Amino acid sequence: MWFVLYCPNQKETEVIRSCMRHLTAQALTDAFVLTYDRLRRYEGAWHMERRPIFPDCIFLESEDGECLVKELDQYRKEFHITEPCPAPVPIKKEEEEFLQGLCGREHHSALSKGYIRNGRTYVTEGPLVGKEGLIRKIDRHKRLAEIRMPDQSSSPNRFRKMQVGLEIVEKEP
Repeated sequence: MWFVLYCPNQKETEVIRSCMRHLTAQALTDAFVLTYDRLRRYEGAWHMERRPIFPDCIFLESEDGECLVKELDQYRKEFHITEPCPAPVPIKKEEEEFLQGLCGREHHSALSKGYIRNGRTYVTEGPLVGKEGLIRKIDRHKRLAEIRMPDQSSSPNRFRKMQVGLEIVEKEP
């Protein structure tokens, strides 16, 4: 089961190291940040960058959520956990499966590629293949796609936004 933990001030790497060092194997299976590839142009060339999908959040995987919460409470000062989210929040199984499908075992979403024909987006390679219906907005200049995931926690009409890399290599009217 996955949990999300708010981690302010871009201290994700530090908190992950502390978790891996201080929490037992019973409480913590894995700790990671979900990332995506994006292309940026600077210094006259295109560069691939890896960015977090959810800034200021780390994901904790545990088979025993109660043990995880208990051990995190013991080491609260070590992890720099502050408000507004003092405890890890469990992620619904559907959301976890969606994120696993998007990011894979490496917890990373590679750059997708596709084209637009007659106003419709077609993704030909990458993790967005077959998920074109989730794309809400495309920024062709920045090579990004905004996708929305249903937020099952409150109501089916609420969505959570995220950005992933999408390069549109061709556009026909």
